[in-house]
Amino acid sequence: MIRRRRTDELAPSDYWWNPYETDTRGILEEMDRLFHDFRSGFESSLALPRDVGLQALRTPAVDLMDKGKEYELKVEMPGITREDVSIEVGEKDVQISAETREEVDEKGAEGGYIRRERRYSRIYRRVPIPEPVIADKTSAEMKDGLLVIKLPKVSGPERKARKIEVK
Repeated sequence: MIRRRRTDELAPSDYWWNPYETDTRGILEEMDRLFHDFRSGFESSLALPRDVGLQALRTPAVDLMDKGKEYELKVEMPGITREDVSIEVGEKDVQISAETREEVDEKGAEGGYIRRERRYSRIYRRVPIPEPVIADKTSAEMKDGLLVIKLPKVSGPERKARKIEVK
């Protein structure tokens, strides 16, 4: 057995980081840099402009219910008008999309822009349906930001895709 003297160390004293010996400001700046690099890498992977952020990507919440002879699909779409909504019904899925554009202008006393903002968002959702549905008899209604789509089930060989108008 080898005995070590108390003065022997496994590692030099400057090997371990001691938070009390270093400048705290340098650590905080390093952490800020790391978070900035992570965020900018995440946003660039989405191929979005930096000022848009994640507002351009929206996935609406959906509820799909089996009502016996039909399925009822409820989609939350606040701030979207029915003119902006596009619905395509296939025999085994429903594709819902919408695009909104908004431009806000504020002018100062001299007529120059003080602030001018533009917003763009695109909504897309594909919802698989467990059984084939009749696309020709599908109906959709939008009220208070809630889109309700009624999808009658297929009872025979009737299977087509059709674009649905929102009322």
